[in-house]
Amino acid sequence: MTENNKIKNYHDKLNQNLLSRNRVRSSEDDHQLEFVDEINGIAFINDSKSIRLTATRNALEAIETSVVLILGGKDDDNDYSVLSQQIKQKVVAIIYLGDGCDKILKNYSAHKMLFAKASTIQEAVQISSVYAISGDVVLFSPACPSNHSHDTYKNRGNEFKEVVKSLKK
Repeated sequence: MTENNKIKNYHDKLNQNLLSRNRVRSSEDDHQLEFVDEINGIAFINDSKSIRLTATRNALEAIETSVVLILGGKDDDNDYSVLSQQIKQKVVAIIYLGDGCDKILKNYSAHKMLFAKASTIQEAVQISSVYAISGDVVLFSPACPSNHSHDTYKNRGNEFKEVVKSLKK
C-alpha cells in the first residue's frame, strides 16, 4: 500500500468514525471536530467549540486512535474527573493551558502519559507536534471557555489552525 493510500484510508476511517457518531461539522461552524491538516502522519483536529467537559469527552469518544490532547482555558470550576475514562483509554499526552492547570495535572497525573504546560496555543501546538507520532491525533478540545487572550472559541480555533498550518513552512 502506498503512503498516499495509507493517508487516504486513515482520513476515510477518521471521517467515517465522525460520521457514524453524528458529529458532522456544519458549514457555518468549522470549530467542531474539524480536520485541519496532517503533518508527518499526525492529524490535527480543531475542536475549539468544545467549551464543556462533556463536549471534550464526546470528541475523545469520536476518535479511535491515540490522542495528544490540548486542554484548558478559563476554568469554571471544572471537575476534570469526567474525562478520566477517555483519558486513560486514548490519551498519550496532555498539553494544558490556562488557569486550571493544577487541577488538570492533579486529576490525570496517575495515568502514565506525558504532560506539559503551555502559555500559548502556539507553544501547545509545538509541544504536541513533538509528543505525537505518526498515526496519532492532536486534538485541540479545551473543555473550557476562552480565556482573556481570546474573546471567542472561533478566534481561539482560528489561531490553532493558523499555527498548525505554519508547521508546514
